[in-house]
Amino acid sequence: MLKTIEIKNYLLIEDIKVNFERNFNIITGETGSGKSIVIGALNLLVGSRIDHKVVGPRNKKCVIEAIFIIDDKLKDNFLNFDLDFENESFFRREILSNGKSRAFINDSPVKLEILKNITQDLINIQSQNQDLVLDQKSFYYNLIDSDEEINLMSKNFLFAYNQYISKQKTYEKLNNQLTSIKSNADYNKFLYSEIDELNLQNNEEEGLEQEFINLKNYDKLKNELNEYQQIIYGEHYSLISQMNNLSSTINKISSTSNDFISLKNRYDQIKIEFDDIVASINKKYENLIYDPRRFEYVQNRIFKIRDLLSKHNAKTTTDLIKVKQNLSSKFSNSKDLENEVQFLKNQTQELENKCQILAEKIFIKRKQRVVDLQKELQIIFNNLSMKESRIKFDLEKSDQLNKYGMDNLNILYSSDKGNNYNKLIKIASGGEKSRILLAINVLFSDKMRLPTLIFDEIDSGTSGKVANVIGDLMKKIGCKSQIIAISHLAQVAAKASNHFKVYKILSSNKPKTILRKLNRQERIEEIAAMISADNITNPALDQAIELLK
Repeated sequence: MLKTIEIKNYLLIEDIKVNFERNFNIITGETGSGKSIVIGALNLLVGSRIDHKVVGPRNKKCVIEAIFIIDDKLKDNFLNFDLDFENESFFRREILSNGKSRAFINDSPVKLEILKNITQDLINIQSQNQDLVLDQKSFYYNLIDSDEEINLMSKNFLFAYNQYISKQKTYEKLNNQLTSIKSNADYNKFLYSEIDELNLQNNEEEGLEQEFINLKNYDKLKNELNEYQQIIYGEHYSLISQMNNLSSTINKISSTSNDFISLKNRYDQIKIEFDDIVASINKKYENLIYDPRRFEYVQNRIFKIRDLLSKHNAKTTTDLIKVKQNLSSKFSNSKDLENEVQFLKNQTQELENKCQILAEKIFIKRKQRVVDLQKELQIIFNNLSMKESRIKFDLEKSDQLNKYGMDNLNILYSSDKGNNYNKLIKIASGGEKSRILLAINVLFSDKMRLPTLIFDEIDSGTSGKVANVIGDLMKKIGCKSQIIAISHLAQVAAKASNHFKVYKILSSNKPKTILRKLNRQERIEEIAAMISADNITNPALDQAIELLK
């Protein structure tokens, strides 16, 4: 049950703290006093989406805190998310003015989905938007599946179904990859053969470019080397002879004076380097041959390499070799992927078959279950002065799996003796929808035993005798679950075990919302005000006292 809630800086609420009690708690107040603001804060606490405008005018963060008294049977829910479990657990949600929010359970930060998952077993909020609730298939499936046997079967199915969906997504993803690989197989083979036929070597383009330059400039280079030969070995002037003569002279000088020995050694090093350079140039000169076929081959190879570099957005032949290796791996991976896809396909089919078998069993049980539920609802309808009303859970077999099984559910309604059924959401009046929603929640509380049920003016559109019955039903529900209800009906408010009032005051010339519990006398006056439209009269006070007996 919800033991305590504290709301800070939420819209017009500056700071309120309320201790709720077991059984039936009622919240009343004038229109516009802020009753629905409290429900809005509770919605945020259970993980609803936020609007940054909910943060109050005090330029602080909005904080909603609550303490729930929780049964040990829900302990596993906490442990599944690595959360500390306490019988009195603390929940908090903070919203900043920029719309960002944080959530905590027992002081541990949690994602919003975890907050929703935990609180869905603690509290159920029924808002004024009856159409939204009554049009949700999950609302009715939860009721139908509240039977212990069906509930267990549904959980087993949902576990298998989630596995099936996950496996199917993986299969489809990999199968699309395989299809893409196969569709590009011929092109990839062409790309591979283009690179493979060149038999590339790492960084060979550098040597090819230089060889191409040499062959292209052969005549010029040949003439320059001939000129070099004349300088080195010329008949009238030979640099080799001059260097040798100079070496002999320096040797003589160093023999005469030790001061020249170091210089002689330096010259010897120069002479060694010079001789090596001459030998290297001579070797290249001897190997300098112009081969037109070689020139054409080098030129064509360079063009092919450049073309491939551009095509594959590569910089070097080493990069192209890596491209070739990647293409090769695609061919080998294709077979592995094909085997994996087939394996996943088989697994997906097995899970689909398992889901279909489970769904078929659930469908049969549900068909039996809805007959009983329709009868139980009819009894409640009779008490709510809806004797001619009929509700039908139209459950039809489906060919496709969905998260509920293999069936489609339509909620049909008839309000006349002719049993002319149509979709509930289309033909039921506002007052009928309120009573239908209440009737279903009576069954819910009996079957599901949710700790806390929140009703936001679920009695709208009703009055008189029906209002008395609604009050009695809420009181009955309150014997099994904690009820927190907002109501504008005195008959309903009088049935509650605990009465809270919402009202506004001016604080520093600004409106401020207050929520507090009423004592016996205050409660009499509040119910009298509800009876006599705020103009409290003695007859209204007497009637209020009578209602509270």
